[in-house]
Amino acid sequence: MLLAKSLTDDLSEEERTELERWKQENASEYNDLFSLWSQSSSMAMPSAIDQQNALDRVRKLSGIQTSSKRWIHLAIQAAAVVALSLIFSGVYSYLNQPNTELNSPVSSAVFQEVKAAYGTQTKVELADGTTVFLNSGSKLRFPQTFENQNQRTVELDGEGYFSVTKNEKLPFVVHTSRLNIKVLGTKFNVDAYADNQAVNIALVEGKVMLQDGSTQSGNDLLDLTPNQVATFNTTNNSLSKSDVKDLNKYTAWITGRIVFFGDPIHTVIKKLEKWYNVEIVLADKKLENYVFTGTFIDESLEQVLNILSLTSPMTYVIQPSKKQSDNSMSKRKIILKSK
Repeated sequence: MLLAKSLTDDLSEEERTELERWKQENASEYNDLFSLWSQSSSMAMPSAIDQQNALDRVRKLSGIQTSSKRWIHLAIQAAAVVALSLIFSGVYSYLNQPNTELNSPVSSAVFQEVKAAYGTQTKVELADGTTVFLNSGSKLRFPQTFENQNQRTVELDGEGYFSVTKNEKLPFVVHTSRLNIKVLGTKFNVDAYADNQAVNIALVEGKVMLQDGSTQSGNDLLDLTPNQVATFNTTNNSLSKSDVKDLNKYTAWITGRIVFFGDPIHTVIKKLEKWYNVEIVLADKKLENYVFTGTFIDESLEQVLNILSLTSPMTYVIQPSKKQSDNSMSKRKIILKSK
């Protein structure tokens, strides 16, 4: 009350002494309140002050019942002091209340990020025992611990094979750019490279729920059971699922194999580019009509291209890497043509 009065009216000598004593004991709070007062002219109050109600309350508490103008003037001043004190108290409490969002366990967690270099695969073990294999050029972001969190959340950019430790009280959620995959304990593969036209989720065992990853709501879209594959087309935002007898095509990469089974040329190109860290150019649209099947284990890029060319009307030219202006080396370029 004395602080508010000191900003709007003169204090008596006794009041000033009492205020100075309080300021010495509460210097930090005084500086905060004085700063608020200095900036209050530009602040928008949440609602207007009911001066008449404040005046009536001050009159009743102080026993002022006269209609004298002088007393009215003094009462209005007192009401202003009361109102100012309430404003200071409310604003100060608001600005100093803890930010629950920023201090939540999830946002305060320490995150790590692991990336598999192009042409390599990487294995990551999370704090809960979950194992993740990352394919070439993929990136996983995850917290160092899942303690004090309501779910185990990781972020994937690229392709990953997950073997999730079961915990019914703590769901495991994989965030991708377009879909979220929510599970309790299971094994599944997620192919979600940003430059692909489709996101594929292949379920090996357990059960997963696919959710909308483009909004905060995370609405459930569909669930998968073992030997089902969900495909999200990023071009038209369509989602579908199918039954697949053999998931080897989707999971063979974790054992160092590349498997094509009735795949179009664009799928072949994307896989080879990431696996061998090269750039592949399709120079003939006729090749778009062909599909490719084959399994490759430890073969060089030249061997893979040679085998594909023997089983299709395709030929290729390999352009060596070149030194660039920044002294780095460019990727090798492969030109695909019809025979």
